[in-house]
Amino acid sequence: MAEGDTGAPRSGGAAQGDAFSKREAANEDYYVRQKEMEKLQNLKQKIEEHKKHLEELDKHVAETMAQGKK
Repeated sequence: MAEGDTGAPRSGGAAQGDAFSKREAANEDYYVRQKEMEKLQNLKQKIEEHKKHLEELDKHVAETMAQGKK
């Protein structure tokens, strides 16, 4: 049997890696980035919704204050 046939670690350590492990790591990184982008987009959407709500509240307060001065 040759080295590696028994599941022994490859010479060069874990840092060397083969094409498969590099591709797997790249795919994992891509997946994580995509999920982070989705979360970021959701947060941006919620911020816009809250801004609109605050504008509506400001408008309502201004209208109420104007009616109270009459």
